[in-house]
Amino acid sequence: MSEDYITAADRQLQRAYEGPMSLDEYVEAAFESPSIAAHASRYLLAAIESMDTRTVIEEGEERERYRFFDDPHNDGEHAVLGNTAVLNAFVDDLRTIAANRGKGEKIIWFDGPTATGKSELKRCLINGLREYSKTPEGRRYTLEWNITGADSSRGLSYGDDASDDEQWYESPVQVHPLTIFPKSVRENLLARLNDLDPDGPPIVIDGGLDPFSREAYDYLESNYRQAGTRKLFSSITDRSHLRVTNYIVDVGRGIGVLHSEDDGSPKERLVGSWMPGMLRELDSRGRKNPQAFSYDGVLSQGNGLLTVVEDASQHADLLRKLLNVPDEGRVKLDKGIGMDIDTQLVMISNPDLDAELDQYADRNGRDPLKALKRRLDRHEFRYLTNRRLEA
Repeated sequence: MSEDYITAADRQLQRAYEGPMSLDEYVEAAFESPSIAAHASRYLLAAIESMDTRTVIEEGEERERYRFFDDPHNDGEHAVLGNTAVLNAFVDDLRTIAANRGKGEKIIWFDGPTATGKSELKRCLINGLREYSKTPEGRRYTLEWNITGADSSRGLSYGDDASDDEQWYESPVQVHPLTIFPKSVRENLLARLNDLDPDGPPIVIDGGLDPFSREAYDYLESNYRQAGTRKLFSSITDRSHLRVTNYIVDVGRGIGVLHSEDDGSPKERLVGSWMPGMLRELDSRGRKNPQAFSYDGVLSQGNGLLTVVEDASQHADLLRKLLNVPDEGRVKLDKGIGMDIDTQLVMISNPDLDAELDQYADRNGRDPLKALKRRLDRHEFRYLTNRRLEA
């Protein structure tokens, strides 16, 4: 009897996870199923649309509602009650952003009084994305590195001490596998992928490797260049140094959530912090080494998919620092070290944020928050006023 449950658990994990693959194998898999290479907004849109819609009657109108927001994987425990028009407007925004038809510079803002369903939306997004990432079409991938074969005197680590030579180290910010390719090669590859899926939003991968992966790439390139290797890219991306691994999307891995009680400097909350103990031994080329960075900020955790700033009025000091993330897709770790970010920004707040945003509104047009307010795409949650609808 007990073996039946163990077997069932084995099968469930087998369906969710895949073994690591080479870069070449990943590219072939992407040509077979372009959805696995999707950028953040396209992936989020695909996850929501994957569960189809159902017809509901709200406020006397017939509407199509996305089942995703009914939290079907948890028997509706965190379903968003009502607010279908608001949720549909959110999906329309995602469709516009994913297709690069506008609103790419916007931060999506869910506003409304307490107990209207905003926190349920956050939980619903987390649950739905986690389950979608376990499906074949929702697989999410990143890069893993092992540089010990190029020079056994050096290890590779972040967060913890370097381990033995057999250890592989995953990109700490879930970097997209296709960022490994030079830009011109990547553009040609993406053009072919998008030709295979002409009906969906085009896949757009603009960013480069994260600093941790770039450090590994540059180190391998330097070693093989000095050794006179002619096929540099093939050597750097050889299966002994680089592999593509899939991961289950969750908070901390593809989803970043900044809670009201989270503290620290703006940089620590957004991207992470330096670890002084590691800087002494891992200083590289006269500057701070990206391997000595924690990468535990909300944008680092949400890279590749979704970043949620919860109770945004508690983090009003960060909002202007988020201003250029959606359109520029880049943040700074330190002087000379930047990081490309691909994440869909979502902000959740109660009406207290209005007061924060309007505190300088009477300065005769010299409101320092004017640019921020222009970038916020507001969706307002409301209380249910129909007892039958709530039931």
